[in-house]
Amino acid sequence: MPVDRISQVLVVEDSPTELRLLCDLLRDEGFPVIGCSSAAEALEHVQQQDFGVAVVDLRLPDLSGTQLLQRIRSFDEQIRVIIYTGARSYDSVKEAINLGAFAYVEKLGDPSELLRHVHRACFERVDRYALDLERAVAERTEQLAHNNHELENFTSVVAHDLRSPLLTISGYCQLLLEEFGQNLPTEAGQYLDQIIGGTARMNQLIEDLLEYSRAARVHQELERVDMAAVLTNAQANLEASIREQSAEIEAGPMPTVQGDSTQLVQVLQNLIGNAIKFRRDEPPRIQVHAVRDGDLWRFSVQDNGIGVAQDHFARIFQTFHRLHGQEYPGTGIGLAICKKIIDRHGGRIWLDSIVGQGTTFYFTLSAQDRPAQSL
Repeated sequence: MPVDRISQVLVVEDSPTELRLLCDLLRDEGFPVIGCSSAAEALEHVQQQDFGVAVVDLRLPDLSGTQLLQRIRSFDEQIRVIIYTGARSYDSVKEAINLGAFAYVEKLGDPSELLRHVHRACFERVDRYALDLERAVAERTEQLAHNNHELENFTSVVAHDLRSPLLTISGYCQLLLEEFGQNLPTEAGQYLDQIIGGTARMNQLIEDLLEYSRAARVHQELERVDMAAVLTNAQANLEASIREQSAEIEAGPMPTVQGDSTQLVQVLQNLIGNAIKFRRDEPPRIQVHAVRDGDLWRFSVQDNGIGVAQDHFARIFQTFHRLHGQEYPGTGIGLAICKKIIDRHGGRIWLDSIVGQGTTFYFTLSAQDRPAQSL
């Protein structure tokens, strides 16, 4: 409910003169006001709109002010009802307060007294709304955390159940090749190799899907992260590929940023790994640099690989989007994981590329000297 609807005032007064004066008084104070001359008309408005306060005359032609008070609170008990009357008595005050009236104000008194109660009622209504909203957000957050935990357990179980038959299939195929390989026709051996390769790709797809799912569910406080250490860890994880392909990695000075070090290692590892994978005939040459851009650091990972056609730029970060066939291994999830992680850090990721010359991936992260925030 918008806050301005909480501050809307319903005025119920059967005297046209009094009704006009009350509405003008409240509008001059900046309140949105709806005036009506009977209880029936007032109840129609209450059913159709939101009000923070109702100013009700004690004596109305169709219902008493206290009866209308009860009917209003039966529709919305959060509306603060102020009884406004020229006929004050101890019994009427007691009855109104017992029925939940917010205040009881005499018409012959100072108008500022009524304004004071209307302001107080609106402030209280807004505070209650904020408290209810905060409670609802907390409950929703707790429910989401519970759902995420259940989802994580479910995906882990499913992944295990999917891997088990794959391992069995692959294991028996390897046994057949080891035990009977010399007696098998050449074509049969090729079929078994294809089955083993297919199970390996399926197993990798399951692992990548798990990584993508984890990247979407991580919620933790951002902290000070040394990107030089992140780059070192990413290179260590790729040591075998770097050595096998004689890849050269040149890195400039790396800054300290706000982030999750584990996820940022995964980003650089995926980008550098792609630069090694999608290479040309010459050894991969990879440059990693960082440039300050206002409150952000802009990182770049540049390679001399096969490049990406411009018409693929918009789709390259989509899940399962692969630009090449089986000649390049992969599942098409690595860049989607990178985007998910950078998005959760509040940055963005994009690329520039020329086919046959190479590709540069860029991404931004918050500088360390900005206030910390949560993923």
